[in-house]
Amino acid sequence: MAVSTQVKFFYDILSPYAWLGFETLCRYQKPWDLDLQLKPMNLGFIMKESGNKPPGMNPSKASMLARDVKRASEMVGVPYKPVNDFAKTVFIRGSVPTLKTLTACQILYPNHLEELTRQAWLGIYSKDIDITDKENLRMLLRMLGYLDVDKLLEFSSGGEARQLLIDNTNEALDLKCFAVVFHY
Repeated sequence: MAVSTQVKFFYDILSPYAWLGFETLCRYQKPWDLDLQLKPMNLGFIMKESGNKPPGMNPSKASMLARDVKRASEMVGVPYKPVNDFAKTVFIRGSVPTLKTLTACQILYPNHLEELTRQAWLGIYSKDIDITDKENLRMLLRMLGYLDVDKLLEFSSGGEARQLLIDNTNEALDLKCFAVVFHY
């Protein structure tokens, strides 16, 4: 019997490009016989440590970014809608509280990480919801209905979830990640 191809998918929910890669890998996971391992990571730290800059900081890329993501999302079938204030969403709010919740899910409820990740992206890039806000995050988790919301949120504020986020990010750096979409 053939062995599945292992794919480690490192992502930050701030990246709409990572969302497109995520949905593509999830869609083809079974037909391509992938052992897909989802690994939330901190893209800001990756950019800093690798010396890379976000595409929006490059004027040539920034001018095409929204149009490119919209076109690609239509091809992949993802309901992308640009956020009202991209700079505030990315540079002020960031994603760390949500990433810690995702790593807590990776530890406590690994079978639900895919759907929670998807709902986080839908919250940001379809509904323009601040999912770093604890009440919005609580609402998102309740919509999923099958997780112990209080346990997950409490665990996400602890050291183990934070450490896994750091470990995932460092693993990506060790593999020479400099941006997303990154899979190994």
